[in-house]
Amino acid sequence: MNKENVARILSARRNRPVFFVDIAVPRDIDPLVNELDNAFVYDIDDLGQVVEANRKQREREAVWAEEIVQEEVPKTMRRLASRDLVPTIVALEDRLNAIREGEMERYNTRLGNLTPEQRQAVDALTRGIMNKILHGPITELKSEAGQPEQVALVRLVRKIFGLAN
Repeated sequence: MNKENVARILSARRNRPVFFVDIAVPRDIDPLVNELDNAFVYDIDDLGQVVEANRKQREREAVWAEEIVQEEVPKTMRRLASRDLVPTIVALEDRLNAIREGEMERYNTRLGNLTPEQRQAVDALTRGIMNKILHGPITELKSEAGQPEQVALVRLVRKIFGLAN
């Protein structure tokens, strides 16, 4: 196809753009067609350049994606490992809270007639003591999330506090 033929096609199309992809060897479309306004000719070499540019961009993106994966995998593994800690932490909190509530009930008669405000104050005091006792073990459990020592530490905490396995 030559430049004059394409000029007629453009005229019939009211100068709307036309694209040609010439993958023949030898070429079927005259390269001079590119000189016409709104006529665009791409050959196999042009397509090869586009493919190569896209390949290079994909390689850059793959390196970037690999960096993200390298950063996120350890974080995710720590989160997953800490998720395994949740049952132990919940059991520990439940165990100490049951002890606290049992002692509150046992001392109920000794405390006498407390006002609701006084009862709330005693309850808050015992909860505060319980939370302070729990803070160290829970912090240590969380800090070991994903570490090889985590399993042994969880077993130890469960044993020390009498938690079911």
